[in-house]
Amino acid sequence: MRVVWLELANFVSMRPYIYFLAVFLLLAGCAVQSKPQGGPRDETPPNIVSQSPEMGALRFNGSEATVVFDEYIQARDLRNTMVATPPLEGLEAEIKGKRLLVRWEEQELRTQTTYRITFGDAIGDLNENNTYSNLELVWSTGDYVDSLQLNLSITPQSKVPYESLKVWLVDLNTDTVDSPVFAATPSKDGNVSFGYLPQDTFDILVFEDLNFDNRWDAKSETFGFLKGVSSSLDTAVHSVLYANAKFEIPQENSTVFQDSIVTILDTAKSDNLGRLTLVVPNVDTTALAWISHESGYVQSFTFHPMRGVSDTTVIALGNQLPGKYTFSGFTDVNGDSVWTPASWYDAKTAEPILKEQSFELKANWDLEQLLYL
Repeated sequence: MRVVWLELANFVSMRPYIYFLAVFLLLAGCAVQSKPQGGPRDETPPNIVSQSPEMGALRFNGSEATVVFDEYIQARDLRNTMVATPPLEGLEAEIKGKRLLVRWEEQELRTQTTYRITFGDAIGDLNENNTYSNLELVWSTGDYVDSLQLNLSITPQSKVPYESLKVWLVDLNTDTVDSPVFAATPSKDGNVSFGYLPQDTFDILVFEDLNFDNRWDAKSETFGFLKGVSSSLDTAVHSVLYANAKFEIPQENSTVFQDSIVTILDTAKSDNLGRLTLVVPNVDTTALAWISHESGYVQSFTFHPMRGVSDTTVIALGNQLPGKYTFSGFTDVNGDSVWTPASWYDAKTAEPILKEQSFELKANWDLEQLLYL
């Protein structure tokens, strides 16, 4: 009986510990079962809570500005992205938590002038870097703010994320494009609006900053332009072609290879080949085009304007290799038989590139293929 009593006493004395252990295990189990799985990704850019000077402030001659956001922010290449128009000496900016602080040297600002500091898409939230698009500060040293505008629509030759492009307004007829007078980034649908502009005429440059140096490299970065566009009260939209495609003339394989294909076409049984006819609408300007077989066999064509004859040009090619073909080409505007890219300095746009089209020819088929120029 004494042994039983001692064991019972020990059990009673251990009850608090057993109870604590049971509660701990229960809570641990609950913690495991309720482990958070995370919510949807934050895709909302920060919002402006306040700024000083206020947007469109009048008679402002200070030397600093502040923008306060509703969340912590970060900046990407702020020094190179920030542009002041007219220029401000000693312009610099820093981020402190939710605040963007901008300072410049105390100086005599121009009288009756609208000042603007643009930041492009440099400012984003701290966690996901959702950017605040086309952030700007605008104020006037006089009694009014410039109120003219320019509305643009960017039209690329081939698909491109518009957010990766820069749109610059530069001085009219400038030879050296080092920096913009005004800068912005297109929206996701390719539109961009410049507001608070003075009465002036600009050349417009669109380019993709491939090396992220906030400069335009005319030799390596594709571009588009529109010259001599004036700011106004008009809400009309100006279309700017972004020539982001380059045309490479299909290279024919060796003469021996081409001759071998011709031999095949001449000697193979017709049942092993397909009969191909091209139907092409007439052109207003001479176009050069090529059809390329997947084997590398290439045939070239020249289409000239033909008025009053027919609405289409029909080319019966007869027996051809079965397989996949690609049709490509360009409009030869200057008639030199070479595709000419855009030139900012000569104010010449790139020669239009024909939309690439593909089709398949099967053995023992008669295919009448409609192609568009």
